[in-house]
Amino acid sequence: MTAALAIAGLKKAFGGLPAIHDVSLEVLPGERRLIIGPNGAGKTTLFNLVTGDLQRDAGTIRLLGEDISRLAPHRRAHRGLARTYQIITLFPADSLEHNIVLSLLGLSKS
Repeated sequence: MTAALAIAGLKKAFGGLPAIHDVSLEVLPGERRLIIGPNGAGKTTLFNLVTGDLQRDAGTIRLLGEDISRLAPHRRAHRGLARTYQIITLFPADSLEHNIVLSLLGLSKS
């Protein structure tokens, strides 16, 4: 079975300090994974690398078998890979569907 998300040898350093060093992870379709760790452990950096908000120094990121390592964030989002932030509702009085649609409007390159 092809992994829904496969990360291999992912690396990212800031000013010579490694934030992510040789991270590998596979998530099969239907699986859920939890990324936990203390502040400064690299959790946000990992998610920013996977979504393309940060450029990786090394490693590959595959979505359903396709290498998306070089794709821009909006291209990854159009393939179904995006993230949410801690404030996940743009408009609390609106429906979940409306909030998702509004979030997707920001995914275009322009």
